Amino acid sequence: MGRRPRIEYYGAIYHIIQRGKDREAIFADKGDKIYLLEIVSESKEIYDFKLFAYVIMDNHYHFLIQTLNIPISKIMHRINTNYAKYYNKKMNRTGPVFEDRYKGILVQDESYLLTLVRYIHNNPVKAKICRNMEEYPWSSDIFYRMNVEKIVDIGSLLDSLSPNRIKAIESYKLLMEEEDKDYALLEDKYEKSPIIGSEAFIRSLEEPKEKPISLDEILRGVCPDELEFNLIKAGSRKRYLTKYKKEYILKSKRLGYTYEEIGDNIGLTARAIKNIIK
Repeated sequence: MGRRPRIEYYGAIYHIIQRGKDREAIFADKGDKIYLLEIVSESKEIYDFKLFAYVIMDNHYHFLIQTLNIPISKIMHRINTNYAKYYNKKMNRTGPVFEDRYKGILVQDESYLLTLVRYIHNNPVKAKICRNMEEYPWSSDIFYRMNVEKIVDIGSLLDSLSPNRIKAIESYKLLMEEEDKDYALLEDKYEKSPIIGSEAFIRSLEEPKEKPISLDEILRGVCPDELEFNLIKAGSRKRYLTKYKKEYILKSKRLGYTYEEIGDNIGLTARAIKNIIK
């Protein structure tokens, strides 16, 4: 059976999991983990993506990434290729470093960030490497606790907790302390399913796309009534319409429409369409 094709679109969020070949400890020492983070930091500068969370274990890593203009496949190719070259040179070896290709699990939207970040940060705790996530130095937990937005984009999650950053960090700490009772169930949900989201979202991506609905039907589906539909079609720039435009754009992209087609339908250029969803 062939590989399941990647679902890629502007703003897509992915839970990335990559293991060493044969579960080999390819990040065994401090220098290995530092080098991987350096590659990620450089890749962010080049490809402009968001990193919401990470944890680096000895034989695998987890990233929570949101792509913008560059597809996840290109981002991960750069990260893994550069690390493999480093590791083979260091160990004076040749051949594959990683176990097959990475897992790229599509996440419906930012509403899943909190539970996914907690799941990722809890990996070393569940592996009995440490008693709590604060003790583990190779995860993004410290960036949230110390309010440091550098390699990790902490703003989306913290802003969702409170507009006051001090209160948001306190809320973050409390939420990270909550115990996920059925970890095996979470593992199935967050690592073994190709998509993390509602049943409706998963169905919308898995249904055949040979006969997609029209762009007007998509627009009507996201607008509360005909007034908003007609305003958007007429090119209105009323600010409150932006959220409907954004939802229309994202749904249309998932169904295979181009930015040009999406823009032409509401009188906007492809560039304007991209600006709306940034």
